[in-house]
Amino acid sequence: MKRNPARKSAARPGWRPWTLPVLAALGAAVLAAATLDPAPAAAADSEVTVDLAAQGAAPTAVGSGFLYGLSQDGSAPADNLLQPLKPALFRGGGARIAGGGWLGDGYTAGAGYRVRINSALSQARRVTAAPYRATYHLLVSDVWGADTTQPASTVYPCDNGDCSNWAAFVDRVVADVQASGIPVAYDIWNEPDGTGFWQRGVNSPQYYRMWDTAVREIRRLVPAAQIVGPSYSGYNHGWLDSWLGQTKADNTLPNVLNWHFGDDPATDAADARALESAHGIAPLPLTINEYLFSQQQNSAYTAWFLDRLSASGVTAAAHAIWSDCCGAGTLDSLLAGGQPTGQWWVYQAYARLSGRLLATTGGGGVAVAAAADSSAHQVLALLGNNSGQGGTTTVTVRNLSAASWLLHSGAVHATVQRIPDQSPLSAPVTVFDADVATDGATLHLPVTRTSGSDAYTVTLTPGNGSTGPVDPTVVVDGTDTSTSDLDHFGYGANWGVTNGVSDMYQQTANWSYTGGAVATFTFRGTQVALHAVRDADQGIMSLSVDGGSPVTVDNYAPSRNASGVVWTSPRLAVGTHTVTITNTGQRNGASGGTNIALDRADVTPS
Repeated sequence: MKRNPARKSAARPGWRPWTLPVLAALGAAVLAAATLDPAPAAAADSEVTVDLAAQGAAPTAVGSGFLYGLSQDGSAPADNLLQPLKPALFRGGGARIAGGGWLGDGYTAGAGYRVRINSALSQARRVTAAPYRATYHLLVSDVWGADTTQPASTVYPCDNGDCSNWAAFVDRVVADVQASGIPVAYDIWNEPDGTGFWQRGVNSPQYYRMWDTAVREIRRLVPAAQIVGPSYSGYNHGWLDSWLGQTKADNTLPNVLNWHFGDDPATDAADARALESAHGIAPLPLTINEYLFSQQQNSAYTAWFLDRLSASGVTAAAHAIWSDCCGAGTLDSLLAGGQPTGQWWVYQAYARLSGRLLATTGGGGVAVAAAADSSAHQVLALLGNNSGQGGTTTVTVRNLSAASWLLHSGAVHATVQRIPDQSPLSAPVTVFDADVATDGATLHLPVTRTSGSDAYTVTLTPGNGSTGPVDPTVVVDGTDTSTSDLDHFGYGANWGVTNGVSDMYQQTANWSYTGGAVATFTFRGTQVALHAVRDADQGIMSLSVDGGSPVTVDNYAPSRNASGVVWTSPRLAVGTHTVTITNTGQRNGASGGTNIALDRADVTPS
């Protein structure tokens, strides 16, 4: 879309002109956060609700935990990157550290064992102390050596009915933990269901001998010890049903019931509670100390899972690790080059929920967690989605009278921020910051999600008299190459253009399959968001602003999102800037190609 520099306020094709009086006349105060942007293709409208009258417990950042998120000695990342997330759970046991653990030492406590237990205790020492006072799940099986690198000749605990070496190992672990004085919970065996960690059968007689031996040894030595299990690789009703029955009969139930992943933590937790009740077991604390598959680790899905955790009754959960195991200190890739990513900002927003949690409902694949803090005069909501699609989500806030401190002259101030799925990301993008009117009881806030992989926050504070959107966005189609326009694209060799692409803005796509092919986008403003195709055949591109250090963006996705935001620039000084876009010729290992397909750019002009 071309911009006429002499008519900055003129309505443009594809924009939805609006005024607050018009919206109010329609019977509701409406936040026009991103209605200036064209809605993404295949986007369905949805609604989520927040009830100010239904206040519950204080937020506890239940999902703020990390599997192997720290460096080997626990010193990284720095406190300024860790404390804002209010982490409540860490999990580790020295996996993949050279030496192979107890197994690598020939089933005894040698150097391989020592380096793993020392790593875990160093990590636990930091995070269980002030200011964190988090829980640390010690992965006993990783200290033993079962981290998927064990050889085929491995003698597993209780092979041939002999559990004596396993018992000696457990005794040594407990002795070393006790000598350290560091509180840990013992997570006995990771994913004992044939995933490469345990090769003797899920819920097999040998598994139960291994489990029972460990529990009895730990409790013999430390009766008050916290034990975690079964840590299945995914929530499985049948497995857990059998496991609860057997461990109850053996008197080896854990102190904490735990599993990994699952489709919906709230649904899984409810099912686990029903199983406990059916077996006559008093409710145990529930944890999920691995969640999010690699393809789910984007801003939107992470926020969705955190939202569902807030409604689940789970007491703690830990983000899974896939690409940088096991001592990189990146918080499971929440940090890139020591800088926050979009996911990091999602966790930071989640940690800012304060006061009392509010009852919410989701819809259309969108979930919301929200809290009201009367002392801070603030309501904060985090929006995520698990569909991978954009669309307009109306946030309906009910029973405003229960938070009368929000109202000032009949208005509430609303700030909407977009958290792009970007690595790194210097800060969320503010897309709306103004007062909105109310009907006295309800507020309706439409938020247009420009990409299915981005999360959003909505912050409500007392009205202050401000009006209007933040820096109306200028939309520039990828085919706009006229140098007479302030904002325009430019393409070098090996770029093509396709028309009639129904799920892209203006139905056009500019593309290149060739490594080294360069495109540019020149604009006048303070920020730009680039839309491009994410799909199963897309490659990796690099971007730099004004000749600065490039960042890489992987456009691979298991399913197509044709026009979402894939990268947002930092805030820039007012002036003319140039983004250089290069097809690196590289691809994600799961991708079927190296194509780069550009859709459009959204410019913040001032």
